[in-house]
Amino acid sequence: MYDIMATRTIYLTVRLDIDNPKADEITDEEVDEIISEVDYEFKNYGDYEIDTEICGQNDEGGL
Repeated sequence: MYDIMATRTIYLTVRLDIDNPKADEITDEEVDEIISEVDYEFKNYGDYEIDTEICGQNDEGGL
């Protein structure tokens, strides 16, 4: 007997508003560090297990 498990992948766009009242500027290096260190994992919902991954960063000029 085989276990059946449905899987589906979707892509979401998430906006981060990053503020630092102690700084005059937030550098690209700081943004890269924040993105790599923050936990973006969604919690499981009912019987659904959710796994997240950062797949890239959008160009701010296009927004």
